[in-house]
Amino acid sequence: MPLAPPVLEVDAVGYANLARDVRSLLGFDLGQYKAPQVWRRVNAFASVRGMRDVPTLLAACRTDAALKAAFRDMITINVSEFFRNAEAFETLRATFLADMVRNQPMTRVWSAGCSLGYEAWSLAMLVREQSSSAPIRILATDLDETILGQARASRYNETQMLGVSQARRARFFRKEGDLWEVRPEVKALVTFRRHDLLTDPSDGGYDLIACRNVVIYFTEEAKARLYQRFAGALRPGGILFLGATEAISNARAVGLEPVTPSFYRRPA
Repeated sequence: MPLAPPVLEVDAVGYANLARDVRSLLGFDLGQYKAPQVWRRVNAFASVRGMRDVPTLLAACRTDAALKAAFRDMITINVSEFFRNAEAFETLRATFLADMVRNQPMTRVWSAGCSLGYEAWSLAMLVREQSSSAPIRILATDLDETILGQARASRYNETQMLGVSQARRARFFRKEGDLWEVRPEVKALVTFRRHDLLTDPSDGGYDLIACRNVVIYFTEEAKARLYQRFAGALRPGGILFLGATEAISNARAVGLEPVTPSFYRRPA
């Protein structure tokens, strides 16, 4: 049986330098991320690209725009897809969305940590399938302005479209050469904005907040503060939608109550 790879110990000085340089290069703070996980990922990233250590990687990022972009994507975990964990989206549709759209004069949704926009468009499609005319506004936010630019363009290749059925492609997209572009009437539902979940204030009154597969590298303290912020941003009775592997261990302490796996409600 092969031996498990050794655990990579965090170099405290090296991590402090990494945090300083990430702030300088990318403009965000690693202080509320779990240091062991981040350190392991960064070292693996450096090794795969033939860099002998993290300082060498960071130096290269300052002069190589493509490497810097790949490093940014790795750090900010820009990995997603349309209708990721389709069974969870089906639960959202079957259990929550119909009443939400029917009972609110304006359904307000926040896709927090939206990456390339997959989640925001998935939510827009689900709502429009519930009602072709119900008023809805979706705010989609991310830390990474470059990724937000791609999300605003809303153009996806065939591989990126794997989670979208033919019926949804026909209704919500139009083919532009080799790419699929979100139709203007769907684009009009979503506003993209740069936002740091850990430091920037947010407004309130949301019926639904989706923050899925975003917080896995946050410290427990940072998660608790963020969940409290989400609870405050939801209207009474509003729903928080998390990733399939995410759970809030003491939901009531942060102002939420569990409903079903991946879903929490702000008590009315």
